[in-house]
Amino acid sequence: MRSLFLIKEPLLVEGLSTLLSKMVDELSLKVAEDGKEDEILQLVSEKNFDLFVLDTVSYKEQAIDLIQVLKNHVPQLKIIFIYERLSREILSAYRAGISGTFFRGDSLDTIKIVFQTVLNGEIYVPHTIIINLICEGHLFFDMPDLINLLSEKEIAVLKQLRRGKRMKEVAQQLSMAPSTLSTHKLRIAQKLNLVSDSDFDSFLIAYENWQKTNSQPSKKAPSTKSEGAS
Repeated sequence: MRSLFLIKEPLLVEGLSTLLSKMVDELSLKVAEDGKEDEILQLVSEKNFDLFVLDTVSYKEQAIDLIQVLKNHVPQLKIIFIYERLSREILSAYRAGISGTFFRGDSLDTIKIVFQTVLNGEIYVPHTIIINLICEGHLFFDMPDLINLLSEKEIAVLKQLRRGKRMKEVAQQLSMAPSTLSTHKLRIAQKLNLVSDSDFDSFLIAYENWQKTNSQPSKKAPSTKSEGAS
């Protein structure tokens, strides 16, 4: 197994190389602490690497572009993406062709599963991403920030809609006219950039999952802006 690590931290390199050496019969490892895109591409192409591990803390700029270039030139290359925090960059990394990813703070057992899955030729997607990656184009990792875009009335509407109630039932529950409810739903979609009914339904699922995984109920952050000003 010929592997290339783009990682600056010696301890991280040591830990991952020790783990990987126990999983493959022969490990040939090259560590690049830094490097430009063309230099990495040349290195990968010349040495015929099987696995590329990219740490986003070590290579912060244009990581997605690098992945795309590598996959275009070496399609068979397995790429593992190490992230520091959940962001839309992870979704872009999967689209670019990575085989798996893990959080820098993940347990050794979790990281081992990632490597095992990727080495078996499969794609590994962490559970924390699966429950948030609901539909194409939407990664609802920033749920608290999204909820804080909404007014109290809109949050009340959202809570009722996520329970699967019909619009008429929700209007009755909230003592508002159906037209008013439709306006609130439209404003929610506009604020959250949900361009289709499918997107809206996906957001409701993501919101429900987020509610289940958070012990504290969602609360609107104090704001001096009135509802009509948005």
